Amino acid sequence: MLHKHIAALAGVAINVMAVATAAQAQTTTAQTTTAPTPTAPPASPDAGAQAAEDAAAQDIVVTASRQGAQALLQVPLAIQAFSGEQLVNRGIREPTDLVSAVPGASQGEQVGSVIKTFSLRGVGAAGGVGDSPIGYYIDNVPFAIPNTPLAPPIRFVDLDRVEVLRGPQGTLYGQGSAGGTIIFHTRDPNLTRVEARGEASISTMSDAGKPGYSASAAVSIPVIDDKLAIRISGGYDKRPGYVDIYGGTPATGPRIAKDANVITSRDVRAVVLFKPVDAMTIRAQAAHFEPRQDYTQSINSLDPPQQWFTGGVKGNERGNFDLYSLSLEYEGEVANLSSSTSYLNADFSYLAGQDFGPLGTGSLFNGTTGDSVTQEIQLRSAGKGPFHWLVGGFFQDAKSTFAFDAKLTALTLSGFNTTRTRNYSAFGEVSYDLLGGKVVPLFGLRYFKDNRTLEAASALTGSGFGRTRPDKVTYRANVSYFPNDDLTAFVTVSTGFRSGITQTDFQAGVLQASGIPGTTALSPDTLTNYEAGMKARLLDGAVQVGLNLYRIDFKDLQFGLTPFGIAAFANVGEARTTGVDAEIRWRTPVRGLNIGVIANVNDSKFGTILPAVSAGLPNVTSGRRLSNTAKYNYRIDANYDRSIGNGLQLVANASAARTGNRLMYDGYDVGAYSLYNASIGIRRGPVELTLFGENLADERGPSFVRNSLLLAGPFPRTIGLRLRANYE
Repeated sequence: MLHKHIAALAGVAINVMAVATAAQAQTTTAQTTTAPTPTAPPASPDAGAQAAEDAAAQDIVVTASRQGAQALLQVPLAIQAFSGEQLVNRGIREPTDLVSAVPGASQGEQVGSVIKTFSLRGVGAAGGVGDSPIGYYIDNVPFAIPNTPLAPPIRFVDLDRVEVLRGPQGTLYGQGSAGGTIIFHTRDPNLTRVEARGEASISTMSDAGKPGYSASAAVSIPVIDDKLAIRISGGYDKRPGYVDIYGGTPATGPRIAKDANVITSRDVRAVVLFKPVDAMTIRAQAAHFEPRQDYTQSINSLDPPQQWFTGGVKGNERGNFDLYSLSLEYEGEVANLSSSTSYLNADFSYLAGQDFGPLGTGSLFNGTTGDSVTQEIQLRSAGKGPFHWLVGGFFQDAKSTFAFDAKLTALTLSGFNTTRTRNYSAFGEVSYDLLGGKVVPLFGLRYFKDNRTLEAASALTGSGFGRTRPDKVTYRANVSYFPNDDLTAFVTVSTGFRSGITQTDFQAGVLQASGIPGTTALSPDTLTNYEAGMKARLLDGAVQVGLNLYRIDFKDLQFGLTPFGIAAFANVGEARTTGVDAEIRWRTPVRGLNIGVIANVNDSKFGTILPAVSAGLPNVTSGRRLSNTAKYNYRIDANYDRSIGNGLQLVANASAARTGNRLMYDGYDVGAYSLYNASIGIRRGPVELTLFGENLADERGPSFVRNSLLLAGPFPRTIGLRLRANYE
């Protein structure tokens, strides 16, 4: 059946390519913040390859430093950026894929396609509780749910670029970002012409009986020339199931379902761009994300992929996310003003069946609903003088309610916990150009104040209430050195923190009964990051290198514990991470061939830990490796773009990524695993047909282990065809 779908798709592609030349006459290459992909036939057989080389030599332009558009090489931060085209070509289509391309990034806790967390340089790896230590932004607005370190379920359908900043960024961004900030920049409407793009794919996955497929499209229409435009985009993606479900172990129970863990994701986004005057831009956005999964990613056997712990309950994971935002940019002669207002509504849950020992068998439902209103405003210097400054303010009014419902043979229990936060922060940075801009010292401060409460009730614990009102000052001190246009070096010291978790008197009492100091309001966990970095362009730009050395000291780590089987939280002690990030990009002598490498190696260990915690969790003790932190990761990418005549371009990409082993807090070890992806295709003008392969070695994780259950991932070997058309 699959070969018929692929043949049909190939036939459509041939017909589309046949009329592509006529369509090119009405298509103009878009001006983007990255080097654009050529959409017209080359003037000579080697012109296309030369254009690809020239594009590779240019830096991606980023805005992460909040000082306007800057070439990546000139930004004195540990930062990576990926254009939308790079993400597609490398097989990176969601945040889970992105971590393999970022030095020091790891996947954290995961339930399924919706509920998953990540860490950067070990920050956030010790436990999937509390506010997110990673700041997530979609365009200019934060994606944050209190007490839930959830990564946004964004699909990379209509992205312009992604910027990843490693290390604390609290003096640049209002949302707390102790470990780093990931910014997803979606494409803007075009004010002067109609643009359109579309993509469709079909694929087959090992162990899956049905094909997977996806389709997405975007169209941009100017309403008032140079003044007003709208862009609408959306897509649908279906990954086939490949895990078989049994009522008991395969030897004792019947098979209930075959290929059951189907994942679907749909999204839609509308953006209105209004430019009433040249100096002002107003951007309104509405986006909806709807990820789904049947059953969860927890399984008992990786190969063959099987799940039997559910006891026959048909589990699922569901998510609905709505994001609305209004942003304003005004460029003045003395200063530039930015303002962003957002509303986020989140509703996600999972249902699973399990054997709960003495409590019997049955089902467990966990669900979270949350709302967040944010306002961030920034004023930053304009002009070309030696003095640069930025001041900003941030406000968030948010709540999240976690509800649970256990229906077991020996116990029926339900309840809820509601966390409310009303917080604000003031932040800013100042810098001054010395020696004609060759040396630039910078200093930044952030003041944060929170008013946070927790209200909880259940039949077992009764009602409870907790409150915390922390305030905290963090800073960043940086000295940058720009001896010439081809070298940037910097040293920095920065601090970060997260608000303390609130919990009930009952939870605190459970900790105290087990000998662990328990409180209803935890202290914020804090860190100090010491870093030195450099970026250089060598051999007339053919080689670009980056190197970062860092040390992070953690204090008052917040950690999730389960004494007597009850979830509770405590500040458990200290930790330290030292590591090296490296990145190389090489435009090789082979015309059209470019190679990139990223890598991280680190030594991450617990320091002084509460003795009572170590007694219950021997792997959480002084000198042991920091939980869920990979010892290393690396990735090698090669892309090739070359004219083959008759207006055709050969495009190809291959990557090899490896993530080192990770030790879970409960003693289970996640072994090192590798991922190999590749694609090869033909482009004619704006149309491209590509054969792609993901996880070609068919590596079978797991990506996470919890209580002896494996969390399956990466996905099995996937081979497919992708058709793209880009009239931008």
